[in-house]
Amino acid sequence: MELSDYMRRNRISPEEMALLVEEVSASAVRKWMYRERVPRPEQMRRIAEVTSFAVQPNDFVLGVPSEAAE
Repeated sequence: MELSDYMRRNRISPEEMALLVEEVSASAVRKWMYRERVPRPEQMRRIAEVTSFAVQPNDFVLGVPSEAAE
């Protein structure tokens, strides 16, 4: 699942996600959402954790939602 989809479905703002991921800005979260940047590996791991693994590293790296890969 893409980060933007997860955030929209769960009504999480970029500011809230930044607090959950820790040590990132809302601006960084927006760039991830719009695929302008890719999170660092440790940030991808944290995103997976805070989203209960709904958003996984492959969703950023491959650009293919994890449910499509199954």
